[in-house]
Amino acid sequence: MVIKKFIDDIFSSPPRIILLSYLLIIFLGSVILFLPISTTKPINYLDALFTTVSAITDTGLIVLNTPKDFTPFGKFIILLLIHIGGLGYMTFTTFFLLTFRQKISFKDRLILAESLNYPGAGGLIRFLTRVFLFVIIIEMLGAIILFFGFLRGNNIFSAIKLSIFHSISAFNNAGFSLFPNNLLDYQHNLIVNVTIASLIIIGGLGFFVINDFYLFLRKEVKRISNHSLIACFSSLYLIFFGAMLIIIFEYSNNSGLWKYNWIDRIISALFHSISTRTAGFNTVDLSGFTDATLSIMSALMFVGASPGSTGGGIKTTTITVIFLAIVNYVKGSNTVNFNFRKINVEQVYKALVIFSFSFLYITFVAIFISKLENVTFTRSLFEVISAFSTVGLSVGNGDVLSLSANFTVLGKIIIMATMFIGKIGLISFVIALSKKPKEARIKYPEARILI
Repeated sequence: MVIKKFIDDIFSSPPRIILLSYLLIIFLGSVILFLPISTTKPINYLDALFTTVSAITDTGLIVLNTPKDFTPFGKFIILLLIHIGGLGYMTFTTFFLLTFRQKISFKDRLILAESLNYPGAGGLIRFLTRVFLFVIIIEMLGAIILFFGFLRGNNIFSAIKLSIFHSISAFNNAGFSLFPNNLLDYQHNLIVNVTIASLIIIGGLGFFVINDFYLFLRKEVKRISNHSLIACFSSLYLIFFGAMLIIIFEYSNNSGLWKYNWIDRIISALFHSISTRTAGFNTVDLSGFTDATLSIMSALMFVGASPGSTGGGIKTTTITVIFLAIVNYVKGSNTVNFNFRKINVEQVYKALVIFSFSFLYITFVAIFISKLENVTFTRSLFEVISAFSTVGLSVGNGDVLSLSANFTVLGKIIIMATMFIGKIGLISFVIALSKKPKEARIKYPEARILI
């Protein structure tokens, strides 16, 4: 009876089930990657675990050289983990259940909605079917276009392998690459730059936005939702504003962008403004960037992608709601409005909580890592935000591996925990670990505080 109550308590809420399921997948994945069949050399279990966490969270921080240290089987497992992380384990489970014509329980629908960040349970199965179709089509198109970009300097078989892997990695905002130095050798390849950037943007907008535009084009809905409008406009603003600031702060920096011509500077700035938002690919050695540029990139990583996407961060909608709340307050309005619609005060409150919790967590961990690993605070902050927002970019002194590769055991464990928390969501992580709050029966009188 006690054991049954304990089990029921563990699986009492969707956030808790998702958390435990991801932990189980991480354990199984790390065991498989630790096997000799997955690696070209003996590795320790901690590095196998770190790689698994990085793959399932679609982060891309690496402590092992992916193309050299893993066999084709190991690379396949990493790719599978990336896909599971990008779409969510429940999406795969539900898809296979539907394939074998099994019924989906209401509880499973709630868990699926939670994992996809889908509003409600109505129309969820139709939405899931379209999501799988979207993913297959987009990744196939990306792989076909990338094939012609990678064909230069590679044989046909290698180009096919590279195009499939990088298409999946880019769409899922994972940042894993089969090249020893990521995409540094393809900085001048316009096909690779544009295709990878496009896949990152589409994957970062979210499945709900893609579905919204699909229904609008088919004239099944009369207008694009406010959520999709915020996700699109905020993403475009952050891309171009971020690129502009990168160029400004890299002015005359011959160790960074300034050693290239103007066309390459603009392309690289745009690519890294896009990639910084949770993808983790880089065409320039970040160790040559100024601290000011790294700070701007840290801010972009902190914001991240949109809800229900393959990316992480506090989300574009969160920062937009906070920005609108500030603008409306300065204007003297006591409500937050967007596109002639009022935003619920609970959503504003939730956005502020997410921002505050995330900011405090990242700051504390960055300070601790800076002291523990004896690195500068700027680089420590960059690494921690990259992990928390599941980006994967790192300033590793020109090394192919991330800065985390040189961390102590405790440092690596903290970064792994940060990647996992960032993937699940800080608020969801806290809710999953806490007990269901009791409804308050006492309402206190209003207090007046001077602010």
